[in-house]
Amino acid sequence: MRTSRAVVAASSLLLAIGFAPPALGVSTVDGGLGGYLLNATSQVRVSPFPASEQAGDVRVTLERARTPGHVSVRLESRGYSCVLDAARSRSGDLAFSTPASCPVDVRRPDARGRIDAQLRSGHGKVRDGWLTLDLRFDVSGTISTRVSGRTFTLFQSKFTVPEGWTPAVPIRGTVTSGGSGARQGALP
Repeated sequence: MRTSRAVVAASSLLLAIGFAPPALGVSTVDGGLGGYLLNATSQVRVSPFPASEQAGDVRVTLERARTPGHVSVRLESRGYSCVLDAARSRSGDLAFSTPASCPVDVRRPDARGRIDAQLRSGHGKVRDGWLTLDLRFDVSGTISTRVSGRTFTLFQSKFTVPEGWTPAVPIRGTVTSGGSGARQGALP
């Protein structure tokens, strides 16, 4: 279904929003600041589309935040990005500030619309150059998809449906993600 592919494209950012595998020993000399490449999997349950599971890479950058004891967490995937805030403990545990919003403007050749992802829960660990994240978002918004033009015959008459956009379809659901990955480099 073409509309389902639009949700897959729109949820690419949302793939960047969560994770969970094993964590290693503690290292807090630099607080784990830097860039990480995470291998992530997301469970997407957004109606009116069928549930799906998506896998992909997510670039995560941890930087110092303005609030002491916090880090800024930038998630990037497939051209979308989102910045979240998380408290960081001395042992490297991350507790994300909730609720937090990640608005997504979808502008693809076959899909367009606006999706708002509201972070409902999030935690992770940064230890010995390894980052794990586990995040859950509530998702709502609207999506339109491009429909290909086609000609068909019905009762010996030819009909042509022009190429165009579907009306905006309201979407609502959840995206839960889990993943982990190694640090790619420290920040100055």
